[in-house]
Amino acid sequence: MTENEIVKKLTEARTVYYNSDTPLMTDSEFDALEDRLREIDPGNDYFSTVGVLPENESGGGKIRHEVPMLSMGKAKDISQIEKWMKKLSLPESQVYCIQPKIDGLSASCRYRDGKLLYVATRGDGRTGQDISHIARYMTDIKETISFSHGDIEVRGELYLPKDTNYDTKGKPLRNNCVGLINRKEGQDELRHVRFVAYQISDNTVSTTESEKIEVLSKEGFHTVTYSRVSSIEEIKDYYDRYIDENRDKWLYETDGLIVAVDDNSLHDEIDSRWVVDHHHHYAIAFKPPAAFRETALKDIEWQVSRQGNVVPVALFEPVVLGGATLERASLHNFAFVESLMLRQGDTLVIERANDVIPYVRSNKSNRERTVDLFSNSLLPDNCPSCGKRLTESGVHLKCDNGECPEQLIQKIMYWVREAEIEQVSIGTVRALFNSGKIRKIRDLYELTEEDFENLEGFGDKKIGNFIEQVYKSRELTPVELISRLGIPLVQKKALKKLNIATIDDFLAFNDETYVIGQNIIEWKNNPGNMDYLNELISVVSLKEEKTGESKGTVALTGKGPMGRKELAVRLEEMGYEFVSSVTGDTDILICEDPSSGSSKLQKAVKLGVRLVSYEEFFSL
Repeated sequence: MTENEIVKKLTEARTVYYNSDTPLMTDSEFDALEDRLREIDPGNDYFSTVGVLPENESGGGKIRHEVPMLSMGKAKDISQIEKWMKKLSLPESQVYCIQPKIDGLSASCRYRDGKLLYVATRGDGRTGQDISHIARYMTDIKETISFSHGDIEVRGELYLPKDTNYDTKGKPLRNNCVGLINRKEGQDELRHVRFVAYQISDNTVSTTESEKIEVLSKEGFHTVTYSRVSSIEEIKDYYDRYIDENRDKWLYETDGLIVAVDDNSLHDEIDSRWVVDHHHHYAIAFKPPAAFRETALKDIEWQVSRQGNVVPVALFEPVVLGGATLERASLHNFAFVESLMLRQGDTLVIERANDVIPYVRSNKSNRERTVDLFSNSLLPDNCPSCGKRLTESGVHLKCDNGECPEQLIQKIMYWVREAEIEQVSIGTVRALFNSGKIRKIRDLYELTEEDFENLEGFGDKKIGNFIEQVYKSRELTPVELISRLGIPLVQKKALKKLNIATIDDFLAFNDETYVIGQNIIEWKNNPGNMDYLNELISVVSLKEEKTGESKGTVALTGKGPMGRKELAVRLEEMGYEFVSSVTGDTDILICEDPSSGSSKLQKAVKLGVRLVSYEEFFSL
């Protein structure tokens, strides 16, 4: 893999990590790729960036952090911590504040005159997304503070606790947390999300990092646990307790520890010795290896993706790791299976990469085997769905049959998700496919109530909802269609920056200047992708993208005359831009009762935003 290819892959993975609930790779894979780039080109511009700019698809405005929220330098073992301490050249008696590095979504709560002004994500460290809407649902975020009447930020991490009652549907807690934060409807479930505070941006509040945590705790914030240490031996002891006990005991998931110089007065002097672009130098993240357990391989399940790749999943005897019971983990591709030389009954080493995602680290039973003598009966010769002979395509086994049932089902389901067709599960799609009612995406739009006759589990209400949801998804703009094709990093805002507003613009686009443009060109060069696009164009109803200046930005609060999604569409049809949060840039807040005391309404009043009732605005 070339240097540019590594940067492209890391950029895509980072973008998905911060804006999506489904990461492209595990933390350990990401770190390994970063290490590889660092070996090739330690001065690459990639290392001066932090996070990513928010996609902002949920409608919240952008917030510029006056004090940048930078990342952390990393240490992988105690010797690297010792090296960092020696580089600082501080007295041997220097005190350090050590605390868990929580695996959640970094956020900042801005207060002015003791009142909450907004809540924002870290974003790229300098610009984050306004997520102030979450404050009304979360007791951990205080509306007022008493320890300062200045302009300060309380920083911390949004996370779902390990003992949450929220249905995670088997996905990692962090991914669920991101999904809840970005959710447009059903926001009352944000009550499951917690905010744990660990820092105050104003050093005049306290002279040390540990005292800041105590100030926050006394104020009633949910605060991170910490300890004050003054030697490498004490840091190692804390680390050992973390590995052996605490990372399983703590209710927040972690991906290491943070060690920081406790004395705030030393921070600026320390940073002045080196360039500060990606991270400060007075603190470092201590990232230990992932927790692991040994278990026996039972079998390999092969799953067919919509692209035809046949993806292996290891099935093994249950093990408890990090408080979760694990029985399966992805094996990524057939080349990885071959490299492990797997056989049934082998002893696997299973870890939770980033303490979250199940991962097969190694096979302890293959040490006496050689590749020449190895014959793997677990590798399939034929597609598990259609039975056609599989071919090798890079690291994958691939089914080249364009009519493979599972590929068709996965393609239909992908569109269902991207088109936001609600209340349609993979089980529903399978039932319709297996009964011969649908074969392509276009068949969804031709279904009638009669097609559901004799199908088990389909009552009149479910059938009516299905047909209604599919019908609603038919009308969309060219930009909406293109943003749903599954091209990496290609979303509405990216298309706007590239001046792509029509299908013709998309087809003619050939600018390789940026990674996003390269992704578009690569996607179009695949004939199968173009067939997919043409199929969609044949069944959807493309409407013109509204041009011209917006009449203004409008937010909503309280119960309206119809669903939030329908109201947002109505606003756009009227020439307004819908936003989910109230900021200084919001022009109008439509509310159920202008005299109510909701936090969003109070903020609007404070910012001078015009208040209008639903009845008045829509002339109902």
